[in-house]
Amino acid sequence: MHRTALLFSAICMILAAAASFTFATRAVGYIEDEAESQIQTALLAAGQDWATIRPDGLQVNLTGLAPDEVSRFRALEIMGQLVDTKRIHDRTTVLQSREIVVPRFTLEALRNQDRISLIGLIPEHQGRTDILGRAQTIVGKGTVTDMLESAEHKIPAGWRENLDFGLDSLAQLPLSKISITAERVKVTAATESVDEQKRLEKMLKANKPENTQLVLDITAPRPVIAPFRMRLTLRDGKAELSSCSADTRATKSRILRAAYKVGVPVGAKCEIGLGVPTTDWAKAVVMSIEALNQLGGGTLTFTDSDIAMITVDETTQAQFDQVVAKLENTLPELFSLHAVLPPKVLVDGNNASAEAPEFTATRSPEGLVQLRGRVQNSRSKNSITAFASALFGRKAIENQTRIDKDLPDGWPKRVMAGLEGLAQLHHGSVIVHPDTVEIRGTGANPDVEAEISRLFSVRIGGKETYKINVKYDEKLVPTERELSGPECSRQINAVLTEHQIVFAPSSTTIEPSSQGVLDAIAEILRDCPDAKFEIEGHTDSQGSEGTNKRLSQTRAEAVVAALLGRRVLVSGITAKGYGEEKPIADNKTEEGRAKNRRISFTLLETEENTDGQN
Repeated sequence: MHRTALLFSAICMILAAAASFTFATRAVGYIEDEAESQIQTALLAAGQDWATIRPDGLQVNLTGLAPDEVSRFRALEIMGQLVDTKRIHDRTTVLQSREIVVPRFTLEALRNQDRISLIGLIPEHQGRTDILGRAQTIVGKGTVTDMLESAEHKIPAGWRENLDFGLDSLAQLPLSKISITAERVKVTAATESVDEQKRLEKMLKANKPENTQLVLDITAPRPVIAPFRMRLTLRDGKAELSSCSADTRATKSRILRAAYKVGVPVGAKCEIGLGVPTTDWAKAVVMSIEALNQLGGGTLTFTDSDIAMITVDETTQAQFDQVVAKLENTLPELFSLHAVLPPKVLVDGNNASAEAPEFTATRSPEGLVQLRGRVQNSRSKNSITAFASALFGRKAIENQTRIDKDLPDGWPKRVMAGLEGLAQLHHGSVIVHPDTVEIRGTGANPDVEAEISRLFSVRIGGKETYKINVKYDEKLVPTERELSGPECSRQINAVLTEHQIVFAPSSTTIEPSSQGVLDAIAEILRDCPDAKFEIEGHTDSQGSEGTNKRLSQTRAEAVVAALLGRRVLVSGITAKGYGEEKPIADNKTEEGRAKNRRISFTLLETEENTDGQN
């Protein structure tokens, strides 16, 4: 009995286990089918038809050949929205792209005198040995650094031609970077002068391969402009910029914009250089151009800080006074304005009350002469122009006269006499009427009035036929004065404050950009031949003390030699190199070191200098 009960219990447990296993198996199968259906539907809806879902119990396997990584991640993202990401097994394969990426061959050649560095990717069969050999030929015993890599691929069209052109250009440019591709060659270089810059640009453009894009960035040091000039003429709606100077690109752009507004044709030139008299140069030029336009036209001339403005004779006196007064009161400091309103030229009217004809000549303090009014014929006009050119210089003459055949007899003789009288004046005007000649102005000769009176009495006739209103100004008398030592020193230091004497790196060769500075200093020294100076050479603290001292000494001596070459008496000038002994700025910064690398002039004490300072 007992054994029968045990057997019955065992059979019941076996049957229960079998039933549970059957139920569980069917439940898992249902879950797998349901998950597969939902996921597959979502993937198809998203366009991921490459993916296959294979459930394995509670795990879900993603298989298939994904076209790319983006598609694979997208399929996994969709599945993660339907089942726990921990149940997902990624068994996909990503299709590898069969596209071969063509390498981009480039070569950058950097040259610093006798050192060349080659960087880039070149074709395997191009010939690294040939490239290195050509570079070594360029620098001779110098150094060639090889940082080239190569790739085995077809050489693109244009590569060989551009490589040859680039390496040939490298040989012509001691300070340069040449960037070479199959389509383009870019040349970045520095030259010693503007002429050299233009020559190289012309040569490179002429030699470049036919289908190559050539990009040039060649720079040159700015020249010294002395004096800084600007000349603009505005008349009858036409404007001309015949001379223009600027110290920066921004200044140039500002001046040209003002000139374009008054009618100067776009494309006018304005030279950029050193020597600007003041940082307010552009401001003064723009203000003066605007004022000339308000006056209706005329001629505007800048010579450093001196401004000459001669308006057209149509300008009214009230308009002239108002505009000129405003300009004088608003001009930056240092600028001096001399404005001239020419006497009106009387012309014939269209009725019986026609005004008498006139001939007018004006001479500005800068020596510019304007001729206006009437002349008898073309031959007379040419003769007057030639006569005025002989008196005042051809470039100073502006002839705006017109022909009038009805002028009275003796008119050319009166005009010639008036011009000859005007030549006796520093500045002034002469007006020729049918019955009289009137002259007024200022001269540098104490006997200027008597000289003109004698001239007119001979050339014109009786005293009643001319009027003289001139005066003598002793300030206009040119004097050749010798500067005192302290004054000479002050002027030299003012020049050196604006522009230092610059040498080539680690050299005693004075840079071309400093030749104008030496010219200015030589001009000052000629006015103080007895002053004694010590030319001091200074360096920064880089390098050894002994080397710096020798370098500073030879540089100071090079300045003395340069002054001697400019015919300056150097018997009272000595040269001494102080090396790094006298810094004027912190040698720890590049800016400070640049200030310490300098040439200075020190006035040596003499009895004359000491007396002049007491």
